[in-house]
Amino acid sequence: MSRNKIKWLSALILWALMCIGFSTAHAGGLSLYEASYSTKVMGIKVTLNRSLTQKGDHYHLSQAGKTFLLKLNEDSHFSLNGNQIVGEAFVYQLGGVSNRRREVLFDQQNGTIRSLKKEEWTEHPWSPDVLDRLSQQEQMRLKLLGSETLPERISLSIIDGPRIKLKHFDLVETGTLDTSVGTLNTVHYTLRHDDPSERSSDAWLATDHDFLMVRTEHVEDGSKTVIEIQSATVEGKPVTEM
Repeated sequence: MSRNKIKWLSALILWALMCIGFSTAHAGGLSLYEASYSTKVMGIKVTLNRSLTQKGDHYHLSQAGKTFLLKLNEDSHFSLNGNQIVGEAFVYQLGGVSNRRREVLFDQQNGTIRSLKKEEWTEHPWSPDVLDRLSQQEQMRLKLLGSETLPERISLSIIDGPRIKLKHFDLVETGTLDTSVGTLNTVHYTLRHDDPSERSSDAWLATDHDFLMVRTEHVEDGSKTVIEIQSATVEGKPVTEM
């Protein structure tokens, strides 16, 4: 397999893992959950597993997926300050035919955020609204839960290597969606870019399940990748149609 093909495959699975789900929440914290999603990579079915656990005031968001060529694991550790996620640490590991590692270390005490990408560390001033690529999804859910009406746009600051990038998610519509767990009421958001040639991303979140992600679509170079929910439990209760 060529180096470019390996790079494309790993990037595709990473985006699938990044975009598969937002957890549910209740007053005073985030509800713990487990969810399973399916997608296809180069025609091969892949299962993506995700969970949120809690120990004291600290949360651990973990997700993983693999093919016969690649294995990915991502872990984000954070706490909450009201409706704002406060990052602690993030690790992304890719193994198999290609090996990569990314990290983010949030050091509020010393006022820095350190980020590892392509074996190089960069340092940035600490800011309470900067998120890693995994915890951004929980922050988006918190913004939705904290709003009386659905916001037309949700903007989040994401750190990835030497860059901190502001991402904009725009509201498209509300409606129902048929899924493996039943017909769900959903809200549809899309990621907006200044450059129309960049990858497009769309997400459908279940409004009756505190905005649990149930479907995402990514289109790049005319190729579409779809990630769909297969099963989920929130606080031990199965997610089904209302």
